[in-house]
Amino acid sequence: MAIIFSLNNGIQTLSYLKAYHCFGRSTTNVDTVIDTPEISRIHAVIEWTNEQWFIRDVSSNGTWLNNQKLTKDSSNKLTVGDSISFAKANAHCFTVQDLTRPQNMLFATSQTKKQSTFSPIILTDDNLLPSEEAPEISLFYVQSKNQWYKEHLDDADGVAYPVADLDILNFSENSWQLRLNNLSENTVQLAKTQLLAHQIKYRFNLSQDEETTELTITTKNEHLFLSNKAHHYLTLSLARHRNEDATKGIDEYSQGWRLPEIMAKELGCDIQLFTTHISRAKKQFREVMEGACDGNELIERKGNKIRFAGSFYRIYKGNELIVNHGQNKVSLTVLHG
Repeated sequence: MAIIFSLNNGIQTLSYLKAYHCFGRSTTNVDTVIDTPEISRIHAVIEWTNEQWFIRDVSSNGTWLNNQKLTKDSSNKLTVGDSISFAKANAHCFTVQDLTRPQNMLFATSQTKKQSTFSPIILTDDNLLPSEEAPEISLFYVQSKNQWYKEHLDDADGVAYPVADLDILNFSENSWQLRLNNLSENTVQLAKTQLLAHQIKYRFNLSQDEETTELTITTKNEHLFLSNKAHHYLTLSLARHRNEDATKGIDEYSQGWRLPEIMAKELGCDIQLFTTHISRAKKQFREVMEGACDGNELIERKGNKIRFAGSFYRIYKGNELIVNHGQNKVSLTVLHG
């Protein structure tokens, strides 16, 4: 999240650099506008390359770094404390304050009377906003699709909408602009092969009093243990309903579909808490699978109904196996947490 300050006329203006950040006179083609005739339409570029920040002059009138004029089109490494001037030495001056890597962020475009300014929100690949404790929307990145999505948690249909750089999101009675750098937490890792629902096997460990639920996930290459979370019981409840339909002879593609409103009532919570638990379940699932899925391999939707997506799963209550779904088709490694 590199930061520079504009020092013109003694006024300090904070700028957060994008991974490819243009300075110039054009109001449509640059990220930081310097509106004066001696500045080129695109005057200079600061860019993140090989885990470092570099500046490059592309102008007619030149760019200065620490009072040294740069060779046009050559890249020059930046360090904290550097002074940058455009068009002539000591004019249109900026100073480098911070040189950490670029971040995906949200910037407030409006504010309530209660708070006149907001700091930008630094995004991870999975975000419940404005906070984990009181979420209104889920904003997340799906590596397998190279796409960001948003879900409104007060929407019982739970539709995930694709979002892009500069889109506006609304929550906390404010509007926020999305600034994406095409970077994610997982870009330094090799992307995993996308997993399909039938390639994932589940074991639920439910306590005798049904107060705690643990979940173990098994794939061809991994065994992942997820400790007790409230949203695991919701997932388990959906799995129970799917198994109930299977025992009635309902075909696989029709098993387990339930209305969120009915499930929320069954679990004794309101619809927003229910959809929040779904978002938390998918969020944890995406995190532990490290980009190999988008969450619909755990809970899927069809119209206004949802269901547990797994085809092969076991549910243990204490030490007793109470559900053994799909095991006549595939073996499941039994793991003890």
